[in-house]
Amino acid sequence: MIKLFRWYIAIAIVTVTIATHALQFTDIHGTWQLLYRGNYGYEFRFYKNYQAVCIIYMQTNAVVFKGVYTFDNPQTIRININQMKNADSCCNVNTTTGFAQVKSSYFLFNATLITKNNKKMLELKPLSIVIDGINSEGYFEPVILLKRM
Repeated sequence: MIKLFRWYIAIAIVTVTIATHALQFTDIHGTWQLLYRGNYGYEFRFYKNYQAVCIIYMQTNAVVFKGVYTFDNPQTIRININQMKNADSCCNVNTTTGFAQVKSSYFLFNATLITKNNKKMLELKPLSIVIDGINSEGYFEPVILLKRM
């Protein structure tokens, strides 16, 4: 019984160690997408200069957010939003012009890198979504599983 208990403790420690792998900035650089049929979905772009672009596709239009990202802790990504716009098209979204400045806006996600079918996936779970100081939880699903593009 004691050997079995020790074996269980060893497995539990290994599992916790794997699950709490600290994310690094280099782990998330690039473009990540989750797209559904009918032009619905999400796109996150994390650049090496700490700039971030988040695009929410909603059938015929898109909402684009620009900001700066950081890690609040090794498993929490914070995107401080400073610009946003509504795009009339979801096909060719311009991410350089036409933005309005926003204040007191940020996205806070619990983030985990997982491997599914030998492909890296970024799992984001919204913790807090605030736009212009107003709680805007409805913008995101409870779990967003993004593929690296």
